[in-house]
Amino acid sequence: MNVNKEKQKDFARRITQANRSELLVVTYDILLEEIEASKRSFDAGDAAEYARAIKSAQRFIAELMSTLDFAYPISKEIFALYEYVQRLLIKSDITRRPFELDSAVYVISGLRKSYAHLAAEDDSAPLMENTQTVFAGLTYGKGTLNETDLDPNAVNRGFLA
Repeated sequence: MNVNKEKQKDFARRITQANRSELLVVTYDILLEEIEASKRSFDAGDAAEYARAIKSAQRFIAELMSTLDFAYPISKEIFALYEYVQRLLIKSDITRRPFELDSAVYVISGLRKSYAHLAAEDDSAPLMENTQTVFAGLTYGKGTLNETDLDPNAVNRGFLA
């Protein structure tokens, strides 16, 4: 995943606090970030980073495809959209040009928006248990957001073996 350390920390925090719907939204956000990273790398002339970001985006699309539940008819339509985006990513990888990546962003952004609405209504519990509860507040100055753990001395967090 080609994201800076702050974004990685944000994604990790969001994942630990996410229920199923929110986890899907985070996956879309990471996918969109990888596509944008590939475009930035192409513009900067960094072919290796461009290829790495495109491959990473392809893995995220493959993961989204593999998690669809085809018991629901809408899954076939969503799968077709994922296939379309995957084809755009493959073509961009083969040609080493950001071929129609804006179209991929458009499709994924639309799906993300729909799932974000669903996630806002989903009040199920987070998938991960024994994680630190996080709350955020402005503490050091205008525009500076610092996250604070509710109990930073908690030793009973993460996965229990």
